[in-house]
Amino acid sequence: MPRPHEDLQKHTLVDHKSGGSLVSFPAGAWCAIDVSNVTAARVDAGLSSYETLIEKARTSAAKAGKAAILRSDNNRRVIVLLQINGHDAFRHLSAAWDDHHLKAERHAVAESRSLVLYRLTASAGDVFLDPDTKDAYAYEHLARDVESVRNLAGPVASAQGFRGVSIFGTDDASASVILYRFEHAADIVTFRETQAAEGILGASGSGGDAFQPVRVVKTFD
Repeated sequence: MPRPHEDLQKHTLVDHKSGGSLVSFPAGAWCAIDVSNVTAARVDAGLSSYETLIEKARTSAAKAGKAAILRSDNNRRVIVLLQINGHDAFRHLSAAWDDHHLKAERHAVAESRSLVLYRLTASAGDVFLDPDTKDAYAYEHLARDVESVRNLAGPVASAQGFRGVSIFGTDDASASVILYRFEHAADIVTFRETQAAEGILGASGSGGDAFQPVRVVKTFD
């Protein structure tokens, strides 16, 4: 499998193809989540690169399955969620998506990057990743144990505009990821500032990355 920086350099700013079918991950699924911080000028090249990398990962020793590519609304972050079969598959994926090589070309592509294995621990509502929806999505990373973060599933389900939520956690209890889906972006902001949300997660940005509005660009079923 080619290194990320090799594909990123080949792609133009316009040759990625958005779209795809509805995708969701089953309960307990292992997912590699790759987050790349990019320059706005290179975000399309990053999207295109990851399309190629995912396609190759699905036929490689990593045996990847369903996947989705997200882009932040400010065009500074590309996020990939890729279903795999666990730790062995993640080792294969990590070897192929070598962080050192991507950083070596960061002047042209990425400013920083993290690739971490998570497990889908809790979900509620409509958890499909839909490139064609007009619903709003947001991504939040927290340096918190998922056993406490998963308690968010109850309060969020009754929030104004709620559509769905997926909550992922690492094996070592060091981090969690929340993927929100609401009718409107403002509804996510409003919920995140409620006493119920802050009681579980802390104030936005206090335990990790402040949540970030994202769009689903491409899915792989």
